[in-house]
Amino acid sequence: MAGPGRACGECCWQVPWIRGPMKRLYPGIFSFHFRNLRYASGRNSSYLCFQVRRTRHPAPAPFDRGVFRNQFCEDESYHAELCFLSWFHAKMLSPDEHYRITWFLSWSPCAACADVVARFLRTHQNVKLSIFAARLYYFWLPAFRWGLQKLHHVGAQVAIMSYQDFNNCWKKFVYNRRMRFKCWKKVHKNSKFLSDLLQEILGC
Repeated sequence: MAGPGRACGECCWQVPWIRGPMKRLYPGIFSFHFRNLRYASGRNSSYLCFQVRRTRHPAPAPFDRGVFRNQFCEDESYHAELCFLSWFHAKMLSPDEHYRITWFLSWSPCAACADVVARFLRTHQNVKLSIFAARLYYFWLPAFRWGLQKLHHVGAQVAIMSYQDFNNCWKKFVYNRRMRFKCWKKVHKNSKFLSDLLQEILGC
């Protein structure tokens, strides 16, 4: 679980100190951590590839795209979602701007992170969030299922990554050396399985 950190009003937990986003991932890291297995082990890190679109200023700006991973601070572990929110709140968020944020996650949010993100979205009506996850995190536990439902109820788009999403991430967030994305076995089958499972969880 991600640690709570310091409170920031009623919107989100702030990480006391955080490294800024990475530009891209190395191919091996991406292929290992984003592989959409139905049940995965040995993948204890969470990765978040993000893209921020500012609707009033559509021209790309520095750090509108990047990658976060879970971080440790003062012996606390913070999942990638909290690292992004802490950075975004401190460095980019303005009440005079509207934002459309897209996340591509190696794992769907845990129960604690889902609660924080849902509260953040309720507090900041000028932020719209779309979440695409490679895998579902502890999807058989009620608290984790309810966390995904919370995000859905506050208006976040919650979906499973498709082949096209993996391909786009390879182009935008990986040091690919102009090599094409080579998908792994059962990428389409697993995406369909996880998507159907998520729709069941969300009650769609």
